[in-house]
Order: sequence, then C-alpha cells, then structure tokens
Amino acid sequence: MVLEFREDPTKNEVVVVANERARRPEVMGRGLCPFCKGEEQNTPPATFVYPSEENWTVRAFPNLFAAFKTEGVFREKKYGEEFWRSYAYGSHEVIVESGEHGRLFQELDDKELDAVRRAYQNRLRELGKEEKARYVFLFKNHGRAAGASIEHEHSQVISLPLVPDLILKEVGANEDYRKKHGNCLYCDLLEREAENTLFETGKFVALCPSFSRFPFETWILPKEHGSDLKEMDEKTANEFMKLLQQCIRAIYDVSKDYNIVYHAPPEGTDLHFHAEIYPRPNVWAGVELGTGLIINTKTEKESLAVLKRTNRYGVEED
Repeated sequence: MVLEFREDPTKNEVVVVANERARRPEVMGRGLCPFCKGEEQNTPPATFVYPSEENWTVRAFPNLFAAFKTEGVFREKKYGEEFWRSYAYGSHEVIVESGEHGRLFQELDDKELDAVRRAYQNRLRELGKEEKARYVFLFKNHGRAAGASIEHEHSQVISLPLVPDLILKEVGANEDYRKKHGNCLYCDLLEREAENTLFETGKFVALCPSFSRFPFETWILPKEHGSDLKEMDEKTANEFMKLLQQCIRAIYDVSKDYNIVYHAPPEGTDLHFHAEIYPRPNVWAGVELGTGLIINTKTEKESLAVLKRTNRYGVEED
C-alpha cells in the first residue's frame, strides 16, 4: 500500500498517492450497502452517532479505504527542498446522513437535517483538535460523475497536516485584496455579484458567480464576515443547512451529479467561510486538464434562469 503526499515541483502543487482507494466498493444500486442501518458491522466503529447507536439518524466513522491515515509519520517539507514526499498523514471519515438507502439530502426533514448539522459541526471541531491538524476539509460527492462510489447519501471529512494549495491561493488573494482595497474580497463579492443572487435568507446569500467554472455552479456565503460553520450557533447553522438544501433541490433538477465543498479559514487567517456547489453535467477534457483554462458552457444568467424556474421550494427568512 502506498499512502503519500508528493510534491510536483513543476507546478508547486502537492498530490496524494493512495493506491488502496482503488479497492473501494461500488454500490450504486440497492444491493448490500455498508452505509444502511443494520449494516454497522461492515464499517469501522462510529466516531459520532445521533441520536443513539441503536436508533441513529446520522453516523460517522473512519473511511475503510482512506486516502489519509494516522498510522505513519508526517515529515515537514524542508526549506528549499524539491521533490518532497511524506506519509499521507491525517484522518478521513465518512458521515452517513440517513439510515435509509435512497433517501436524498434534499428530502431530509428538519429533524434529520439538524442531525446532519450536528454531525458536521462535531466532526469539524473534533478533527480540528488533532495535534497535527492544520486544516479540516468537509466535502460531499454525489453521483458517479462527481466521484461517489456508494450511492447512499453521505459526506466526508478529512484532517490534514498542511493547508491545501487551493485554500492558500484563496487566502493569498483575499489578503492582497484587503491590502489594496481595505476590505474583504468576499464581503465585496456579495455586493458586486448581488444581481446573480439565486436565493437569500436573513444571514446567507446563495448566488451563481459570474466567474463560475461549472454550469449551474452555486456559492453560499454568510452576510456576516467571520461566520464559520463549525462555530455557528445552532439557529444560524440550521439556517445555512436549509439554504444548502434548497440549492440542492434546484440543482438536482439539472444535474444528479454534484460536489459540495466547504472552504473554512485556516487558523490565523481571515478567509470568509463559504460553500461551493459544483454540478457535474459536463466532463473536463484536454483544455481544462492541460491548461487550467476552464470552459463553462452556461453563463450565470442562463444558470439563474434555469435554477429559479426548476426550483419548487422555499426557505423562510428570519
């Protein structure tokens, strides 16, 4: 088994080599599913259950085919070192969001959604306490085209001993913008992209950015700077979750495959927390993979028109 961070010095990016991930089972139908209630013996012991182990609504446990593990030793990169590599140290967990196979995130009732919120916040907080954790990343892959190998509704969370390159780029861009304009880039973004608002609640805005990389791409941003999901109070976090659910309802009508990523500020930085939803109706090809230039086949206005037309639900504002 190989489980390593390796740096590509030609692009100054870190890649993860984890060949055990290729052994992941694919469960995209209603066959034997290790995430279903009653199949707990087919997963590692739970790290979080709610409301109880016997009658759980949401359950978290270590990923059996993890890309990161705490069994090895992480080696920091030395100054000036090229071709750096280290054991891919970290935690990698699964958060099963319903005991019922085939129950979708957008179908969860308020009590079920609250249980998912509890799991998200608990695992973000607990994994963040690990000695070597420098960044905790929550994400969701839904559908085969989005990288999911198991159909049963779930998210994943990883703790890392380094801050990922993309997050560092966001932190750097925000710092440069603040030095130049004296304000947070994302706070200004809420104003500059206001015409691209998809949904809005008392404390959050969901919008389709004009610079989206994916058709129907949607971001959710807190109106108040400094709001981070793991630190939000229960009422605020549930408002966020309901808005997220509303966005997924609309997106699911145009793409059954999607990713959700949550970008939280690394410790000591001022990054504005936000969630990015990537519908996956298209496939990145040579231009995207070979040049980094992303071709998006939908403008934000076209995306907004479709999502507002297909969405059949509402979120109550405070």
